[in-house]
Amino acid sequence: MDCEVELEELSEDFIKELGNIGTGNAVSALSQLLNCPLEIDTPNLRILPFQQITEIITEAEVPLAGIMVEVFGEVNGMFLFLLDETFTGQVIRLVLGDTVSDFMNLTEMEESLLLELGNIMCGAYIRALSQLMNVEIDVSVPQISIDMGGAILTAATSRFLRTSDELLMIDNLFCMDTDTFSGRILFLPEMESLHVLLRKLEEL
Repeated sequence: MDCEVELEELSEDFIKELGNIGTGNAVSALSQLLNCPLEIDTPNLRILPFQQITEIITEAEVPLAGIMVEVFGEVNGMFLFLLDETFTGQVIRLVLGDTVSDFMNLTEMEESLLLELGNIMCGAYIRALSQLMNVEIDVSVPQISIDMGGAILTAATSRFLRTSDELLMIDNLFCMDTDTFSGRILFLPEMESLHVLLRKLEEL
């Protein structure tokens, strides 16, 4: 298989099903964590060049919370869940009853809550990917970073020598009470993992 194979070769049907299963996996667990009714609209999944992702994340250069979950096994790469200060504050208020006083310096308990949130969201799509592709995927302990979007993305990609030139962006819209919040998941696969995913897809 050509080493320049691109993630966009994945079928639209597969991408849509990944979104549906991933969302279904997340709703129940998130509702329990947040202790409130929760809906997640059908996510928007797009395959984009890395450079375009960088421009989207850094266009406002506002601080974000990034929860990183490394995957390894038959598929290697990084899932990265990004949420802004407003979404972060709502999650912390719902679960801990606190108001965030300093977004750039969260307390240990606040960080622990966000790690659990990111673990649920990334895990939902990791399980969906594993199920659809019939591949074994192990995950690392999640890590958190509060920084500008570009800095978080740079930190995530620096872990890999051969990150793909393209990646998967999943935009989720969370509806809690009368409020709506957006959260973004990025899947940054290693180049070799694209070969695995595409071979598996051809077998389906």
